[in-house]
Amino acid sequence: MILMTGCKMFFKNYIFLLSVFLIISSPSFGIKLLSHKATYTLNVEDIEENSFLEGGQGQTYFEIIENCEGWNVKEDYVLIYELPNKKMTNSYSSYSTFENFSGTKHSFELNEKSELNGDNSYQGFVEKNNINISGSVINNSIKQLSFKKDILLPIEHLKKLIEAAKNEKKIFTQKVFFGNEDKEYIKIVSAFIGTKRNSTFKDFDYFKNKIVWPMKIAFYKESSKSENPDYEISLELDEFGVVHSYDVNYGNFKIRAVLKDFNVMKKKICN
Repeated sequence: MILMTGCKMFFKNYIFLLSVFLIISSPSFGIKLLSHKATYTLNVEDIEENSFLEGGQGQTYFEIIENCEGWNVKEDYVLIYELPNKKMTNSYSSYSTFENFSGTKHSFELNEKSELNGDNSYQGFVEKNNINISGSVINNSIKQLSFKKDILLPIEHLKKLIEAAKNEKKIFTQKVFFGNEDKEYIKIVSAFIGTKRNSTFKDFDYFKNKIVWPMKIAFYKESSKSENPDYEISLELDEFGVVHSYDVNYGNFKIRAVLKDFNVMKKKICN
């Protein structure tokens, strides 16, 4: 059960990672997002005895492209988990989103295949106004969604997070809507922001002389009363929205991501 939860939860944090990459260009914050494609290798590390897991490796591919109305984002990942008695199990997911520049419309689509948890596919959208957030998820049926307006959308959350980092704030906590999970849509997200520093990653020209903020992001269920988060993500983020490295901590094991390939994409010319 612990392993199954860990395998499934690995993808559940990805909407936040997408959001981290989604630092939108905004007159209010003066932040410019870099359209880019990145590939990270994944390795399972720091395995505790009670995890029922002996290892694992994989890869994730991420891209964010600015178009004339907003950002198209896609992330694919595959993980091969090593189980006792030399058994292996695979997990694959593809998640894509679109978010408009004003942060009022967010659409998403998930296609997930897992030898442990089975297949799962759905799509949906939400729209934010001055009263609430509403939308729907389409799977085998149509599920209506409605949330209070004080819940942030992913890009909106990251705009505020980067603003907090630029203002040298150390803690930033908000409720955030995530569309990569068809049950737990709302998470309490607490970010602990470190002092900016020089990046140690220099394998590609883009990363030379870049400044990053080290951050630790803790995720809690909205209804949780526990002091312990469901999981934590540690990462290094620069001012253009590029993640230099990250790892996901589930308590009884970690998944560490190391950048393997990186390409800057040209911004689409719009009339």
